[in-house]
Amino acid sequence: MNAFTIEKKNIHFLFDQFRKDYKIYGPTKPGYESTFEEITSIDQLHLDYHSTVLPPKKIFHPPHEQLFTFLKEKETYTTKEIFLEEKTLLFGIHPCDVHALLKLDKFFSGEFTDIYYLKRRKNTCIVALNCVEPSKYSFCYSLGTGPFLEEGYDILLTDIGTEYLIEIGSDEGKKLLEKTTVEKVTDADFHEKERRQKLTELKFKKHMNTQWLPQIVSESLNHSVWSDLGERGGIAGSHACLSCGSCSLVCPTCYCYDVYDTVDITLQKGIRARELDSCQLLEYAEVAMHGNFRSDRTARIRHWMLCKFGAAAGGHNSGCVGCGRCIRVCPSKIDITQVARILRGE
Repeated sequence: MNAFTIEKKNIHFLFDQFRKDYKIYGPTKPGYESTFEEITSIDQLHLDYHSTVLPPKKIFHPPHEQLFTFLKEKETYTTKEIFLEEKTLLFGIHPCDVHALLKLDKFFSGEFTDIYYLKRRKNTCIVALNCVEPSKYSFCYSLGTGPFLEEGYDILLTDIGTEYLIEIGSDEGKKLLEKTTVEKVTDADFHEKERRQKLTELKFKKHMNTQWLPQIVSESLNHSVWSDLGERGGIAGSHACLSCGSCSLVCPTCYCYDVYDTVDITLQKGIRARELDSCQLLEYAEVAMHGNFRSDRTARIRHWMLCKFGAAAGGHNSGCVGCGRCIRVCPSKIDITQVARILRGE
């Protein structure tokens, strides 16, 4: 059986074993908010967190990164791609963020593969942590992306009291535990996991009915809710969208980026880089001669939510995992679950 338990007080043994082969990133709490950062000591690890401000997506798809350098030698340009070869391990990532990575995996390995993202993913081990205390903004249960996880992990931890239940999801996960002292799992441990899962599912304060939602949204492009959000002052409990891009910045599945070259004054060398972009920003859809396909805020907030509801570009794959970060950080207090209810006529 690929399952074990470990006393919480002995979790540092796992951490010390992982550090031998991996650079570890995990949830820390340096101040009021939790964040995913590199950790070098078990004392920095903060597993009792609800959600981080920025998702762990930033480790694989950074806000800013250099792709390659180029150099002119005689009449020929040569390039040198920049890859991070280090092996990394995500410790304590929640189910919603794991599902977000699975969505990014699908996008970046599609028709046009992204070698930079995929290289990082290939060199990363996932130690997930089931969520027993969801954020008050979270609605992952409605989308089947939490609070407990069934796929996408190498090792899965579940808080069952004074112990963590450890489940292995891959050969890499099995190797990680080969030299770690763990205890045999019992039926009582699995019963406790099931009990905690049921209790956690009752704690969610936000919900979103996703049945036929992509189709409903696709047929509601002229619904008044879009102009209410974009121009008229918002909906009940919110203000009009500011197009600040905060929702895109914290979203674990938003992948849009801009690419640009920085050329040395000698014109002999330079760097190509990319940085995250947002469809909420005015310049995002701007083309030559100052044309803009989405010049007003109504069009921009609608486009973003179409993507999250799974109705953008004719697709039916939701770009939302229910983490609730967009609700949490929105300065206009726009709630995506409330928008869904309005579109459904609820």
